[in-house]
Amino acid sequence: MPPNPLDTLATSHHICALARANHLTHRALEYALRRIGTVPDIHAWQRFIDNMLLLLGTALLLVGIIFFFAYNWADMSHFTKFGVLEAGVLSAALFASWRGLERLSGQAALLAAAVLLGGLLAVYAQVYQTGADVFELFLTWAIFIIPWVLLGAFAPLWLLLLVLLNLSLLLYWDQVINPSHSDLHTDLFLRLFLLNGAAMLAFEFVQTRGVAWLQNHWMRVIIFGAILTVLIIPTLQAIFETRGGGSKYQLLAVAAVLYMAVTALSLWYYRYRRHDLLLQAMCLLGVLIVVTTLVGKLLPLDAAISWLILAIVIIGQAALATKWLLQTAKTWQEEANND
Repeated sequence: MPPNPLDTLATSHHICALARANHLTHRALEYALRRIGTVPDIHAWQRFIDNMLLLLGTALLLVGIIFFFAYNWADMSHFTKFGVLEAGVLSAALFASWRGLERLSGQAALLAAAVLLGGLLAVYAQVYQTGADVFELFLTWAIFIIPWVLLGAFAPLWLLLLVLLNLSLLLYWDQVINPSHSDLHTDLFLRLFLLNGAAMLAFEFVQTRGVAWLQNHWMRVIIFGAILTVLIIPTLQAIFETRGGGSKYQLLAVAAVLYMAVTALSLWYYRYRRHDLLLQAMCLLGVLIVVTTLVGKLLPLDAAISWLILAIVIIGQAALATKWLLQTAKTWQEEANND
C-alpha cells in the first residue's frame, strides 16, 4: 500500500506534488510555501532588506575611508595615517564584540576590521619602507585575520581569507618564481587549483556536517568557478600548444587531464549526491568552451563552411546541455514525489 502523501515530509517538492494532485487549493499552496520558508513573507523581505542595507553601508564606509586616504594622503602626517586606521580597526572590533558575532551587524563590523587591517599594513610598509614584496603584505594580512575568521563564523570572512591566499600565491609566483615571465603559467594554475580545490573539499565536508553559517550557495559557486577557470585556461593552452616537449608541455597535459577528471566527477557528484543544477550548468559551459576551441583548432577557419560547422557544433552542445539539465531536474522531481 503506497504511503499517504499527507504523511510525507513538508518540502516544496511534496507540497507542489500535493497541489498537482488537487489535494491543495492555490491559496493553501501559497500559504504552505510561505510557512516552510520557500516563498518569503513580509518579515523575510524586511530582514533581507535590512541585511542588504547593512552590508551596503559597511561597503560604502570602507570605500569612503579609502577615498579619504587617497585624497588627503599628501597632507596627512604619519601619525595621522596610523591613528585613523588604528582607530577604525579598534572601533570596528569593539563594535563587533559589543553587538555579538551571532548577529549580522557584529559580523559585518568584524569584516570591516579585517579589511582596515590590510590598509594599516599597507600604510606601515609604505611609511617605513620595509622593502617587503607585495605578496608578503597579502600573506601577512591573511595570517593576521585568521583568528577573526575562526571566531567570526561568517562566510564573507572566509572568502576574504581565500582571496588573500590566492593573491599571495599569484604575486609570489610573479615576483619570486618567475619574475621574467619567460614561461607558461601552467604551474601557477596547478598551484591555484590545489589551493582552491582544498578549499572546495573543506567547504563540501563542512556543509555535510550541517554547519548553518556555511550553507551559502553563492560561496560554493565562487570557489567552484575559480577551480574551473584555473583548469580551463591551461586546457585551452594544451589545445593550441600542439608542438614541443619538455616539462611545461607535460604540465599542460596534466592540467587537461585534471580538468576532464574534475568535470566528470563534478557532473556525477552534483547530480547524484548533492543536487545542484547551477554547478552542473557551469561544468557544461566549460565543456562547451573546450570542445568548441578544439573543433575550431581542427577546422580551417579561412573557409566559410568551417564557421557554419562551428556554429552547428555550438548549437548542438547548447541543446544537449539544456536537455541534460531538464532531464536532471525532472529526475529529481520524480524522486522527490516518490519519497
